[in-house]
Amino acid sequence: MMARQKRIAYYITPHGFGHAVRSVQVIRQLLDLAPDLEIVLVSDLPEFLLDGIKGSSLSIRKKRLDIGLVQRDSIQFDLDATRHILASLHHHRNALLAEEIHFLQTQEILAVVSDIPFIPFAAASRTGIPAIGISNFTWDWIYAAYGSSDPRWSPLVDWIRESYQKCDLFLQLPMHGDCSACPIVRDVPLVARQARRNREETRSILQLPPDQQVYLISFAYLELEEAAQKRVQDIAEAVFLYKHPLSYHFGNGICLDGLSLSFEDVVAAVDGVITKPGYGIVTDCLAHGTPIIYTDRGFFPEYDVLVREMAEHLATVYLSSQDLYAGLWKSAIERLDKGPRSVPALPLNGAEVCAQTILSFID
Repeated sequence: MMARQKRIAYYITPHGFGHAVRSVQVIRQLLDLAPDLEIVLVSDLPEFLLDGIKGSSLSIRKKRLDIGLVQRDSIQFDLDATRHILASLHHHRNALLAEEIHFLQTQEILAVVSDIPFIPFAAASRTGIPAIGISNFTWDWIYAAYGSSDPRWSPLVDWIRESYQKCDLFLQLPMHGDCSACPIVRDVPLVARQARRNREETRSILQLPPDQQVYLISFAYLELEEAAQKRVQDIAEAVFLYKHPLSYHFGNGICLDGLSLSFEDVVAAVDGVITKPGYGIVTDCLAHGTPIIYTDRGFFPEYDVLVREMAEHLATVYLSSQDLYAGLWKSAIERLDKGPRSVPALPLNGAEVCAQTILSFID
């Protein structure tokens, strides 16, 4: 009799890039530790975020089971649109749950991993297979903050919380919010990427001298008007790096697309990153001791947690979103600490810990 193929479903929220970046690291560890494992990745993430893990052991099912926040751009979001879409998911919840149960059963899925769509936990519970969560927050915590001033969120938060209560084990990453909706929570280290090139190698590929001031612009989307780009170009002592989907035409900018450099190689080689506080980029900076020039991002509960942790371990400077959009970056750059960098003494083996824990549920 043939042995049953080991197959898991790995769900990833489409919100931002940080969830995808860390999930890719966990998936790589899973495939390294268990080469016979098959993974069905369930999400509607952009394909470029999954580079490096595609292969015969990984298939992708395009499906969105949560919304996160509807973003106008990398900083501004639309709460009304978010609530309307979430309410639509809630209205169709029975059909969505039935579809996931059918998928798990017909694909003979042995376990579910989720960062952090909530419906998969309810579906896994109904099919009798384990469901593991990985994140630094759950969506009920985020949405409950908006519900404090708008009662229309309450039934949605209750529904989401009920789904998370079906989670068998929640692997709680550092810099976390309230994850208590999940009954069993276990702390794990940071899931972090590590640069493979040193600073000198990366700058050589960029054709930049070792003493050149270099800053990475790290946003999914950030449109700068002509006048703003002119102000950035006037910061003549600095070079600014960016990559798809960003596109600029200031003379002191370098597009990273097509260069043989990983994102983490670049983070390790620059003098600072200009960004909003998001889990993925903050983790990259923590892993390499890279200073951060950060902006505000509206009322998002995770923001305060990340800002506090950044300030504890890294050199940071605040840049208002108004000045960011206007290209008024020079003052923030001048205020950034140019002293010797040190990498925080934080464990960075979270991907391995998470992968080993997941495999223990299916062995």
